[in-house]
Amino acid sequence: MENTELKSEPIYDVILKDVNKVYPNGFHAVYDFNINIQKGEFIVLAGPSGCGKSTTLRMIAGLEEISNGDLIINGKRVNDVAPKDRDIAMVFQNYALYAHMTVYQNLAFSLTIRKTDHEIIHKQVMYAANVLGLVPYLNRKPKQLSGGQRQRVAVGRAIVRDPVVFLLDEPLSNLDAKLRGSMRKELMQLHDRLGSTFVYVTHDQIEALTLATRIVVMKDGYVQQIATPKEMFEYPENLFVAGFIGTPPCNFYSGKIDAEVTKFIHQSGAEIYLSKEQSQILKDYASKEVVMASRPDYVFIDDSSLKKYSKQTFELNVEYFEFLGAYKLIYGTFGDERIIAKVDPRDEIDGDKIKACFQAEKILFYDKETERRIR
Repeated sequence: MENTELKSEPIYDVILKDVNKVYPNGFHAVYDFNINIQKGEFIVLAGPSGCGKSTTLRMIAGLEEISNGDLIINGKRVNDVAPKDRDIAMVFQNYALYAHMTVYQNLAFSLTIRKTDHEIIHKQVMYAANVLGLVPYLNRKPKQLSGGQRQRVAVGRAIVRDPVVFLLDEPLSNLDAKLRGSMRKELMQLHDRLGSTFVYVTHDQIEALTLATRIVVMKDGYVQQIATPKEMFEYPENLFVAGFIGTPPCNFYSGKIDAEVTKFIHQSGAEIYLSKEQSQILKDYASKEVVMASRPDYVFIDDSSLKKYSKQTFELNVEYFEFLGAYKLIYGTFGDERIIAKVDPRDEIDGDKIKACFQAEKILFYDKETERRIR
C-alpha cells in the first residue's frame, strides 16, 4: 500500500489503526492498538514491564516493524517509511550523548549529518539551548554535566529536529527522585512552550498522572483504557486500571448486592447503602456478587464525614499509620480485606478499631467475573 494523504484527518498528528506486533517466534506483543492523537497532545503510554508500551513507541518510531494495521503520521501512512523520514524525534532512557563532543556539537549533530545550512543549524541549536537553559553549558562535554543537564541535552537534540512528534521512552528513569520531580516540571513547561505532540512511555503512574493530557494504560499487550488523568483516576475502566493508577492504590472489597438493590453487603457482614443512582446502575446485579472499589482519598474518619455518610460507615481495624506531613495514611483491614485510608493529618486515631466511612458518590462497583466497571 502506497503512502497516501489523508485529507479528512488533518487534526491528528498520529493515528494507529488496529496496530499489532507479532514476533517471528509467535509472541504477540501488541494487540489491535487504536488511537487518534491530536496535534499538541501529551500522550502517556503506561503499564507494568512487558505490557507492550515500549514496543508500541518503537513501532511509531520505525524501530520495530508493524505486523498488522496502519500507522499514520501527519496525514501519511508510514508503515514502510524509514525512521529518519517519519518526521519524529526520539529521546531514550539512556542519554546516548557523544562523549567527545561539546553540548553544542551534540545538539547540532542530527542537522550536521543532514548537511543543513550552518546558519539554520546555529539558529536551531541556540533556540533549543535557550528553551532548555543550556546556553551556559554549550562548550562543555557531557562528563562535565549533571544527570538532569544531560537529559536536557538529549531532549534538546530532539527539539533541533523540529519534528511533528516527540517520542520519549522512560527518559527520567535514570534520575533520582528529586531530579525526576524537577524534570517532570520542565517537560510540562517544554510541552506548553513548543505546542508539539508528545508520546511518552513510563511505568511510573505518577508521571502519567502529572504529565498526560491522556493516558493509555496497557497490560499484556492490550489497551485497558484511554482517558484523561482525571477520568482515569475517578472512573477506572477495570480492576487492573483501578489498582495501577493512583498512589496509594485503590481499595477493593468483596461482597454482594442485596435482593432489593439498596445496599452492598460486605463479606464481613457490614452494610454499605447505595445511592439512587448506584441502585439504578446495579439493577441487574440483585443478589449477585460484585467488587466494590474506593480510593484511599475517599475514606474518612472525621466526625463531619461520619455524620454526612452515616449510611456508608464501617469498622476499620488499624494496624499502623504513617504521618506524611500533608496527610496520614492508615493501614488496616475491613473485615479480612486490606484497606488504606488517606486522611487529614489532624484526625485523631484512637485505638486499633475506629469508625470510618466511604464517600458515597465516589464508590465504584465492578463485575466480579469480567472485572469491568458496572456502568
